[in-house]
Amino acid sequence: MTFRSGAALALGFLFAAGATQAEIPPFTAECPTGITVTWDAAGIVRVNGAQAEVRMYNPQYFEATAGGITFPISSEEDGSGLLVGYNPPGSAGGFCTIVSQGSAPAQAETTAGADGPDHFAVSVSGRLNVRSAPSTGATIVGKLPSGTVVENLGCRQAEGRSWCHISDGDASGWAAAEFLTEASGPVRSPRATPVTQGGSASHTVERVQFPRGSSGTEFTDSLDPQASHRYLLGARSGQFLYFRLAANGPGMTYVIYNPDGSVLLDETSADREYRGQLWQSGDHIVEVYNTANGRQSFNVIFGID
Repeated sequence: MTFRSGAALALGFLFAAGATQAEIPPFTAECPTGITVTWDAAGIVRVNGAQAEVRMYNPQYFEATAGGITFPISSEEDGSGLLVGYNPPGSAGGFCTIVSQGSAPAQAETTAGADGPDHFAVSVSGRLNVRSAPSTGATIVGKLPSGTVVENLGCRQAEGRSWCHISDGDASGWAAAEFLTEASGPVRSPRATPVTQGGSASHTVERVQFPRGSSGTEFTDSLDPQASHRYLLGARSGQFLYFRLAANGPGMTYVIYNPDGSVLLDETSADREYRGQLWQSGDHIVEVYNTANGRQSFNVIFGID
């Protein structure tokens, strides 16, 4: 499988774990049915590599939710007595096994990250295993195809080899450094398998990730005639979306959809940019069409404020 995208954040009391101030130390826990729960030094809770939704009650107790399963997480005020629960819907729950617990690796163990390249590209025949910890025995949380560009969160030595903590913006894990080469951002995974309808490809889909600390990004792409490509952007109600399509020929148009599938902006020609406030939270879709008779290249610019 490839890295899975995190669920859209809900309103109210649901926040990304990175926004909390919990005093529970980073950990990795193994739960029933092969589920791995991690909380890293950046304060992000992930379930099998995908970012979870978090309901914060106090610095010593919060609940992470992913795939319909709730994981209660608690500890004493000093960080001791860590407990990670497992509450699947419709059946009895239990507790997960704490595999590791503690602070982030010491700076002396870090060989990349702040002092290394900001991004890596996967260079491997087939797919690269991404694991929950820097160990060949750790749970595989994803498999990345060659060419995937990921963010470098830091590298360290373990088991006689160099491991790097990498992220595609939604999910993170550890990969052997010998299969990673220096690359330039922004983070962008290779295009997904075309979505098929009635036996033929109708469009391709790609999730847009912004470089860390940035509120926008841009790509250069191309489309076959009478084909379309969908860009997915996670955003919250009340934020402003900016989009511009710069085409190298006639016949390029785009449509913007709300998370519920309704149309935010009807089909619009490439010479008109969009800037407007969003009224739903979740994955918004910008679908670019090539209505011409020949393949065309184009540039897309995204911004969310």
